[in-house]
Amino acid sequence: MFYDPSGKRWYRLLATLMVLLALVAGLLSWILPQALAQPWDRTLNQDPAYPRELIATGDTENIPLLGNASNPFSRIGLVEEVGGETVLADPFSADVLRTLSEEEVELVEDHPYAMERFGEIPDRRLIITFDDGPDAQFTPEVLDVLSAEGVPATFFSIGTNVVKHPDLFGRVLREGHMVGNHTMTHFTSWEDDFRNREELIGTDRAMRSVGNYATPLFRLPTGDPDNKPLPVLEAQQMGYLHVDFTLDTEDWQYGPEEKIVLPPLDGEGRVVLMHDGGGDRTATIEALRELIAEAKAAGYTFSTLAPLLPEDHHPVADTQPVLADDATALALTTLTVTPDVVMTWLFWFGIGSLTLMSTLYVVLALIGHRRQKHRIWPEIPEEDLPLVSVILPVFNEEPVVERTLAALRASDYPRLEVIAVDDGSTDDTLAIMRRFAQQWPALQVLTQPNGGKSIASNHGIMAARGEIVVTLDGDTLFEPQTVRMFARHFYARDGKRPVGAVAGHVKVGNRRGLLTMWQSLEYISGICVTRMGEGVAGAISIVPGACAAWRKDALQAAGGYSHDTLAEDADLTMTLQKLGWAVVQENQAVAWTEAPMTIQGLAKQRLRWTYGNLQALWKHAGMLFQPRHGFLGLVALPYALLATVIPLVFLPLTVLMAGINIAVGNWQPIAAFAAFVLTIHAVICVIAIRMVGESWTHLLIVPVYRLIYEPLRAYLLYASVLQALRGKMIGWYKPERTNSVFDVEGAADRRADAQHV
Repeated sequence: MFYDPSGKRWYRLLATLMVLLALVAGLLSWILPQALAQPWDRTLNQDPAYPRELIATGDTENIPLLGNASNPFSRIGLVEEVGGETVLADPFSADVLRTLSEEEVELVEDHPYAMERFGEIPDRRLIITFDDGPDAQFTPEVLDVLSAEGVPATFFSIGTNVVKHPDLFGRVLREGHMVGNHTMTHFTSWEDDFRNREELIGTDRAMRSVGNYATPLFRLPTGDPDNKPLPVLEAQQMGYLHVDFTLDTEDWQYGPEEKIVLPPLDGEGRVVLMHDGGGDRTATIEALRELIAEAKAAGYTFSTLAPLLPEDHHPVADTQPVLADDATALALTTLTVTPDVVMTWLFWFGIGSLTLMSTLYVVLALIGHRRQKHRIWPEIPEEDLPLVSVILPVFNEEPVVERTLAALRASDYPRLEVIAVDDGSTDDTLAIMRRFAQQWPALQVLTQPNGGKSIASNHGIMAARGEIVVTLDGDTLFEPQTVRMFARHFYARDGKRPVGAVAGHVKVGNRRGLLTMWQSLEYISGICVTRMGEGVAGAISIVPGACAAWRKDALQAAGGYSHDTLAEDADLTMTLQKLGWAVVQENQAVAWTEAPMTIQGLAKQRLRWTYGNLQALWKHAGMLFQPRHGFLGLVALPYALLATVIPLVFLPLTVLMAGINIAVGNWQPIAAFAAFVLTIHAVICVIAIRMVGESWTHLLIVPVYRLIYEPLRAYLLYASVLQALRGKMIGWYKPERTNSVFDVEGAADRRADAQHV
């Protein structure tokens, strides 16, 4: 499964990827220059470096300021002599803006340029402007108030919010309001000339694409154009007109429960600054109602900026977007909206699925545990018990095989044969087993050339005489009751389907440090509880070959262990489920195994497991969403598929967004999610430990469990998929045996005492 004997698949994939990258690069090289180009045509001094060079020719700390604070528009003009008069000239056209008065000539002296504020607001005229929207909550409330009062307004919108809330942007336009550019991201640095330009261009193009609306109006985030000549000049170079405010409500400083103290209206015309986004604007809504009421009572009229604007700076509605506009809007959506939507979906999907599946499996596991605990098993005379054949495939198990055989010999099941199959060992494994067989007649030792575990297991199964076959690994130590606990499921028939397989409870027997304790907790909480719950629902997908029992008729019907996957036990289990056999869990059939004691060993072992499980899932994909396979087909396997696909696709984005949020100080949602996951896992661990009578010291691992699990899972998923795409086989990893599993009988006694307590 996944193997590519030709070796060409990987090169075809790489070639396809290179072609796609070349196409994307070609498309970008065509669209990107168009998207980065300014939408408004200007004729003179269009080199992007010109504004900074011009500003450098004067005294930036002492720029002459023409006009006064009551004028809403700002621009920079060149001070030139024309026909014996000092004039203010447009740096980006051949136009003379106006002739300077004698007082202004004295003010500008020999400065090469000046900042001019211009535009006259009629008395008792109020032009209300809103910055930082559109906002999903507060912009609709602002629009409702304006609509109810019949008041037009001007909105200076942020580009990312425009693509995030296109419906609100459209409503602003439909209701007759004017819109200006407030940069793409509320940008305030102005140190990067390229970004300075693209903050405006990107927002402009997004508005054209989303609302068919082109606006040359611009307002600096945080305002103060008099002291920010560079961004004003850069915007002016691209055809934008800066709009300031003449009355600041300072609403951004007020909390939702506070009352905004409005500046008094003195009869002069004003451009009023308020905000419809960027925070909780509850106080702004109330202040807006109050401002409109006071203004109407004082005889004010309301308008947008339209009556004040120069002829060449009016926004243009019904603008037809070009490809560059749509491409910009799409890029902004992909970069700013899609990640938030995806992360929000992943967050709630994670919370919901974890809660639902954890609760479901725990409840089912508790039901299964209670059923087994109170189940009355038939008592059968020894001579009538079915013969059980224990199959032990081994390869180079010299350090541990004698203890494995000794544990089997201590079994309390009376009718037992053990078939040990040596798979071409190169150490003394075969000799040790033969010596053991001389002292134990129930042991039969077979040997074969090295062919792999599945072949050795099938060899033993064919030689088995029992109607029940029990399998284990060379380093696995059975507790004395394990075979008996297995066997009773086959002769106590009370289900709708005959039992084809029983999954045992594998425990880590070499708990020597953090890594092995982590694996022990994983076996207890992640595997045992889940499998018990799946057993109640008839949905067990993996019966571990290291501790399992099978009906021989079921094995023969399935054709024995398949060589298609590295997870031959998962493959066989799903085949039995497909054939209609019942598969159950038995937590009292306990086997102790030696877990990898190094990160490298654990990674190699789990890579084989993950790769093999992916092979098995792929091989049996036809069971997905099939009602005839019950809970397994409709819930367990689809959930396993989602648990594979979602991390594969979204993990890079998740890590990136988490890093960005932590970097900007928005760590609270991540901490909340981590705390939730930790709490759920802690509850599962408490239930699992109590259910199987394990040591409570495992709870010490809970706080660090995910710190090991999540990086390991990410590595395993990507490494497995990469190997599958390359068509390479992952070798059978066999960890170094240290014979470090502790005393089995002592462990069984401790477990019995714990369960009694």
